Amino acid sequence: MTAIENALLVWLVIGIGITAGVFIVARAAVQIAEVGYRVLEKRLDPQTATRQTILLTLAMLLAGGAVAVIAAISVSFFLGTLLQDAPLQ
Repeated sequence: MTAIENALLVWLVIGIGITAGVFIVARAAVQIAEVGYRVLEKRLDPQTATRQTILLTLAMLLAGGAVAVIAAISVSFFLGTLLQDAPLQ
């Protein structure tokens, strides 16, 4: 594989990781809204709703953290490739 193919593969993996993380965050937000709606309709007791909301919130935070790490790695990779050919004068 050439360097260009490797770079494209890295960017593809970065894009997939960020997309998956954003999807998990959005899905968890929808699930939290659904838990709240079920509590309002009295189909779910508050203790179970609290437990589910805490777990979904933790999933959102972990997914957001993973997206932040992936974005930081991609920015450092991008800056590293830009600065690799820069003269140091």
